Amino acid sequence: MKLFTDKYKPKSARDIQHNYEAITKLKECVNNNKPALLYGPTGNGKTISVYALATDLNYEILELNASDLRNSESIEEILGNSLNQKSLFYNGKIILVDEIDGLSGKEDRGGVQALLGLLSDSNFPIVLTCNNPWDSKLSSIRNKSKLIEFKKLSEKEIFGILKAIANKENI
Repeated sequence: MKLFTDKYKPKSARDIQHNYEAITKLKECVNNNKPALLYGPTGNGKTISVYALATDLNYEILELNASDLRNSESIEEILGNSLNQKSLFYNGKIILVDEIDGLSGKEDRGGVQALLGLLSDSNFPIVLTCNNPWDSKLSSIRNKSKLIEFKKLSEKEIFGILKAIANKENI
C-alpha cells in the first residue's frame, strides 16, 4: 500500500496549489540557469516544487543534502564530474542542494566557499533550500542567488488539500 504522502505528492508544478509566485520565480531561474535560494518553513513545498518543475521540464535532478557537503573536497568529489556532463536521458539537469542551513561554518572547512564556486561555474541551474536565509554564514550565498520565499500554508489551504485527498479516497 502506497503512503498518501507519496500517492498525492505533486507530480507537476500545476499540481501545487500554493506559492504560485515562488514557483514562477523558480522556473525563471531554472530556465535562465540562475542560482536560486528557496527559503521558508519546513514542509511548505520547497523541495517538492523543484522535483515537480523538473518533471515538467523533463530535467534530471541531482539532489544533495548540505550535511553531505562538509568541505570543499567532498563537494568536488560528489559534484565535480556531474557539473560538466550533460544528461543522457533528459533535456537538462538541476542541481538541488537541500538544507544548506545545515552547513556550520568552521566545521565545514571550505564548504560555503566551494558552493559559491559552483554557483558561478555550473553549466546547470543550482537550487539551494533553507529555512532561514538570513543566517550570517549564508550571506555570500544569498548575494549570489535569487532569494525566493515559500510562504507557510494557511490552515484553509491545508484543509483544502486534505479534503481533496479524503474525497478521492472516499473517506
